[in-house]
Amino acid sequence: MSAPGVIVLAAGQGTRMRSSLPKVLHPVCGKPMILHVIDAARALGPARIAVVVGHGAEQVRAAAAAPDVTFVEQDVLDGTGGAVDRCREAMAGCDPIVVLNGDEPLISPGTLGRLLAALEGRRMAFVTQWVPDGLALGRVRRAGDTPNGAVMGIVQLADDPGRSGPAEINWGQYAFAAPWLWTMLDKVPLSSQGERYLTLLADYAHEDHTPAATVAADPAEALGVDDRVKLAEAETRMRHRILRDHMLAGVTITDPASTYIDATVRLARDVTVLPNCFLRGNTAVGENSVIGPATTLRNAAVGRDTEIGQSVVEESRIGDGVHLGPFAHVRGNSTIGDGCHLGNYAEVNRSTLGRDVKMHHFSYLGDATVGDGANIAAGVITCNYDGVNKNPTVIGEGAFVACDTMLVAPVTFGAHARTGAGAVLRDDLPPGALAVGVPARIVRTAPPPES
Repeated sequence: MSAPGVIVLAAGQGTRMRSSLPKVLHPVCGKPMILHVIDAARALGPARIAVVVGHGAEQVRAAAAAPDVTFVEQDVLDGTGGAVDRCREAMAGCDPIVVLNGDEPLISPGTLGRLLAALEGRRMAFVTQWVPDGLALGRVRRAGDTPNGAVMGIVQLADDPGRSGPAEINWGQYAFAAPWLWTMLDKVPLSSQGERYLTLLADYAHEDHTPAATVAADPAEALGVDDRVKLAEAETRMRHRILRDHMLAGVTITDPASTYIDATVRLARDVTVLPNCFLRGNTAVGENSVIGPATTLRNAAVGRDTEIGQSVVEESRIGDGVHLGPFAHVRGNSTIGDGCHLGNYAEVNRSTLGRDVKMHHFSYLGDATVGDGANIAAGVITCNYDGVNKNPTVIGEGAFVACDTMLVAPVTFGAHARTGAGAVLRDDLPPGALAVGVPARIVRTAPPPES
């Protein structure tokens, strides 16, 4: 055998989702369902991955585009057999062929590995599960109707009237010997519904005296998402898996029931996540940092030895040894330097703070650049918006911006300069100067001599 090829079926309409978004793009723990499936498939080391698109094709292409992914159009929805048949060219030279459903995000690399192992010496293998009621799912038919009997085929509900009770059902992940697959697909007829069923290949394998092998599904993985109820169930199962993996890797999560971490989040060892936290998107947290309680990080990069509590960080970078919160908000691609302290109701937007900046109480910095060691006192506001443009403020290192100072941008506040409480600074303040009043006027041009 050469390297395997993987086909991901993602052309269906998903009408039961009642959504304008293609079914396979609904997110599970922050990532579209289909990307979970593709990531699991990559663990097989495939030569190629082909995604079959139909409904919402352009949206699916945009979401799943990658160097190792090829897209195949299923312009006529003629069933799973028709979808796979359209991938002959894309799968040229690949053997075996693995076929997966794009709406089954919980499938794991381990199960796919077992599926390929079961194919050894066979022409077909597929994943099954015993369920209390197999209604509306393809039932596995075995010789002698015994659990260990050879697979004779897969029976669709339409061909099995009156079916009820426990059943072994086909879960929809397959592996095929490539030459046999492409030969047998030519034999698959159109059903009365105008579809070609891939499941008929199980019957053909039995007729060839090489019955298909089966692999038992892990119950935690066996879930096809076709409505919002199952989407929520998939979210819950995936969240438990993500939390467990982080804890086994050395992360402390004190209350998993109230902790929500996306599949794309990266946590270093010895990170602690306290209750009621939401870690979203491409967030990464460095060693020994403490997140929470009641904190949201979205696309945030957080350094080592940092504490963020009861705060929100979005699309921003937080350095090492930072203390952030409670009730701080950092957003707009801001950068908070090492050793900074931001406290109650401190908000930073589209700004860069140097090292060891102090901003403890209900202040706002927008479109600002702040030098190392500056002190931003309570009530400081950068008046960055003039009704038309967002204007910058520059605050030099070691500056002391006193309580209730208004910085009317664009303005530069010199290094080691100071204001008096309540100052409204409209003009640039030279380094070392002191300004007071409304509007602020310079009352000292250099700092007093050291005693």
